[in-house]
Amino acid sequence: MATVTHSNLKTSLGSLVIGSLAATALSGIVMMQGILYFRMFGKDHLGMKLIVSSIILLDLLHTAMLWTADWMYLVAGFGDMNITNHVFWSAGVSIALTAMTTVIVHFFFTYRLFRLSKGNYFITVPMAIIALLRVGSAFTTAGELKFLGVLHTLPLAVTLGLVLSTALDIMITSGLCIFLRKSRSSGNGSSGRLDHILNSMTLYTIETGMVTCIATAISLIFWLAKPHALIYLGLHFAISKFYANSFLASVNARKLLRAQHVSLSTSGSGALPPVFTNRFIRQSGVSVQPDTVDLTSSKLQITIDKTVDYATDDIPMSSTRTTRSNSATSPMEDVKAKV
Repeated sequence: MATVTHSNLKTSLGSLVIGSLAATALSGIVMMQGILYFRMFGKDHLGMKLIVSSIILLDLLHTAMLWTADWMYLVAGFGDMNITNHVFWSAGVSIALTAMTTVIVHFFFTYRLFRLSKGNYFITVPMAIIALLRVGSAFTTAGELKFLGVLHTLPLAVTLGLVLSTALDIMITSGLCIFLRKSRSSGNGSSGRLDHILNSMTLYTIETGMVTCIATAISLIFWLAKPHALIYLGLHFAISKFYANSFLASVNARKLLRAQHVSLSTSGSGALPPVFTNRFIRQSGVSVQPDTVDLTSSKLQITIDKTVDYATDDIPMSSTRTTRSNSATSPMEDVKAKV
C-alpha cells in the first residue's frame, strides 16, 4: 500500500469532488435531453422508448452512487490519511453502471454502422465482441472491488476496460465517417444539397465520438501515470455522462435532419441514409414509419381572384369581368389575400 502524502490526499479528494460536480451537471443535460426526446418523438416504437428510459435511469443511479462515494471519502473517512488507498463499494457500483450505459450506447452505434454499411458483419461483429469484452472487464473490476476494496491491485482489468472503450470509440466513429462519405453523391443540384446534409452528419459524428474517446483516453493516461491517486476515478465519474449525452443527442438530432430532408424532398433530391431514419426497431416485420415534421401549427388559406377582360363581335371593345376563385392551403393561420 502506497504512502499517501498531504498533497496527494488533497489532489485525490479534490478530483473526486470536481468530477462529481461535473458529472452532476452533465446528468442535468441528460435529463433535459430525455424530456426533449419524449416531447418530440412520442410516436417512437416502445423498444426505443425503453432504451432511452433505461439510459436515463442508469444515469440517475450513477449520480446517486457518485455522491454516496463522496460521502464515504469526505465524511465517513474524515481524518484517515490512507482513505484514498481504498475504493468503496459505491464507486464499484458506479463503474458497473458506467459499463452498462457504455455497452448500450456502443451497441446502438454499432447497429447504426451495420445499417449504414448495408449489413457488413465483417466490420460490426468484432465491434460487438469488443463491447462485450469491455463490459465484462468492468464487471470483473466491480466484483473484485467488493472483496479487495483496492483498485490499483487490478491493473489488468482496469487497463483493459479503458483501452477497449477507447479503441471501440475510434472504430465506431471512423466507420460511421467512412460510410457517410461513401454515401455522398458526385452530382450537382439537389444531390449537392444532400451532400451538405451528409457533411453535417459526418462532422456531428466526429464531435460526439471524439468527446467520449478523449474522456476515456485521459482517464487511462492518469490511471497509468498515477494509479495511487484518484484523478482517474474523478474523470471516470464523467465518462458515463458523456456516453449518455452522446446517445440522446444523436437520437434527438433526427428532428432537425428530417426537417432538412423535407426541404430536399420537395426539390426532388434523394432520401437520407437509413441510419438516420426512425426505424431503429421493427415490430412484427413491419418497419415503423418516421415521424412527420410539423413545422407550424395552423392553416393559411389564400384566395386568388383572377379578372379577365375580353371583347365580343357584336359589342365592340366591350369589357365583361369574370372572376374565378382558387384557394390553396398551407399550415399557418387563416389569412385571405387577393391578387
